[in-house]
Amino acid sequence: MHPKARKKSKKMVGIRCQCQDRPVAIKKENLHTVQCPVCLKVYKSNRQDPICFSCNSKRR
Repeated sequence: MHPKARKKSKKMVGIRCQCQDRPVAIKKENLHTVQCPVCLKVYKSNRQDPICFSCNSKRR
């Protein structure tokens, strides 16, 4: 091996990491305001279940 020879770079050129991609945008038309019947918290959701996430996890 030649003493001044460079090592090959292990960096992948032209490949983009998936962790840098933008998340999928949620259309604001699909969100509606809901009030939880258990804790009376008001939040926006696209789910059909009227119970909020914190009360839903407590029920399990």
